[in-house]
Amino acid sequence: MNDYEVHELMVCRVAAEVDDEGVVVMGSFTPLAYAAYMLAKLTHARDAYLAGFDAVGMAPVQLAFTGAEAAAYKGAVCRWGMLTEINSIHLSNHGGVEAVSSAQFDGDGAINLSVIGPFEQPKVRLPGGAGAAEVIKMYRKMIAYFGNHNSRTLVDKVGFVTGTRWKVGPESREAAHLQPGPIVVVTNLAVLVKDEDDRPFRVESVHPGVDVETVVENTGFALDVPGDVPTTAVPTADQLRLLREEIDPYGTVKFDFVAGKDRLAYLQGILDAEWQRAEASLR
Repeated sequence: MNDYEVHELMVCRVAAEVDDEGVVVMGSFTPLAYAAYMLAKLTHARDAYLAGFDAVGMAPVQLAFTGAEAAAYKGAVCRWGMLTEINSIHLSNHGGVEAVSSAQFDGDGAINLSVIGPFEQPKVRLPGGAGAAEVIKMYRKMIAYFGNHNSRTLVDKVGFVTGTRWKVGPESREAAHLQPGPIVVVTNLAVLVKDEDDRPFRVESVHPGVDVETVVENTGFALDVPGDVPTTAVPTADQLRLLREEIDPYGTVKFDFVAGKDRLAYLQGILDAEWQRAEASLR
């Protein structure tokens, strides 16, 4: 078995949802999602159309906190303003995939990126949804990922609805003139899928070494558990090589999986490595 870390397995599973249909939108700089898109573009979805920042038709880029945006523009077909991108992709049923994460996620597919606690006096004020509400409703697939699968994040009902899929089943989505497609949730424990309006999320697979009971116990909403739950496919040697050598050589994705007390030092290590690369290129 290939030696991998759980964030690499998650990248590969999100990448599997990327195909050559519609537009793959990068959104804000979220390393795990970016790595997944690049991996798909370099392997099974070479014709996937990527839009990142304001760069349209961009080529694969190497992840970097300091250089990803510039690299996206350098290899793109053109550059759009945000309003053009929203009208041409988000609101025109051309979006295929844009993976999101959130502070809370519930059994109906609603996300909370707004507040924890009363809206007027919240315990925590979150960054807000930006375009996430349109993305999870309008796009062909709703992809969500969470590095820590627990019942505080995967809740029965979100405390504030920043956005929701609204219609889930293919018939109801087509009747509402929306692209049909599932909700796919990838966590550090399992993959959950919902593709019917009146049925709960089902456990599509559990990761190696994880049992179904652990997934159920750490999920705040009901799950449909099939009689035989398969194990999530592990990354291949080629996928790991691409991730570690070409897409994410500085371990940017892992930043989201580092404990809070260790994040500053880990980030400093990444920034130092990126600076050393810049100095080397100048020499």
